[in-house]
Amino acid sequence: MNILRIHRITLAVQHADSAGDTFAQLFGEQAAPVELVREFGVRSVDVPLGDALLQLVSPSPVDPDNAVRRFLQRKGEGFYNVALEVDDLDAAIAELARKGVRVSEPVEAEPGIRSAFVTMAATHGLSVQLVQITRNSDDGPELPPTQIVEQPRAEHLPTSPEPDPAPISTPHPAALAAADWADAGAPVPSPRTTAAAPAASAAPEEPAPPPPLLDLTPDEWSDDD
Repeated sequence: MNILRIHRITLAVQHADSAGDTFAQLFGEQAAPVELVREFGVRSVDVPLGDALLQLVSPSPVDPDNAVRRFLQRKGEGFYNVALEVDDLDAAIAELARKGVRVSEPVEAEPGIRSAFVTMAATHGLSVQLVQITRNSDDGPELPPTQIVEQPRAEHLPTSPEPDPAPISTPHPAALAAADWADAGAPVPSPRTTAAAPAASAAPEEPAPPPPLLDLTPDEWSDDD
């Protein structure tokens, strides 16, 4: 598993918008607009912290029961989740599955960001989220600029004599019909004889599929005692 960086740290708060203003003023940053993440039933505000993000989430008023609301009722405001950016989310999930670690089915709750949660039973109660940036965004790494190479004009190209025509090679016997390469007077190999020739090397076997993923409930990755 190739972990690129800590993508963001998430705090559960009662009101994401006011908490966003608080942390933006505290760190001298600009908070992003409040977003509704329907897949998780939360309202979210991001505050940039260097090359990472501080994410503040509060329960959505249209979702009366979700993991964040239960977390706040039981523990109050505080640390909720850490998201680690990986270069290949599917490969990371497969690696954990081979180790017997349960991981949630990956989702794209935010445009351009795929993520999956690791069961808290394997992380000493820490909620760990794996994320992969699937497009260039302000939050993710910038794509390298495209280098434009100017092609020389035809009149600037050096002149050279015309190359000699390539010699015409004799086709390989395997490319000819049996009647073309069989010895004179010898019987032409029948389809049955041809089939008995050594077969081409078999194609490499497909790798065994990874163990099936086991979906996690929100209580298993975000609201564990």
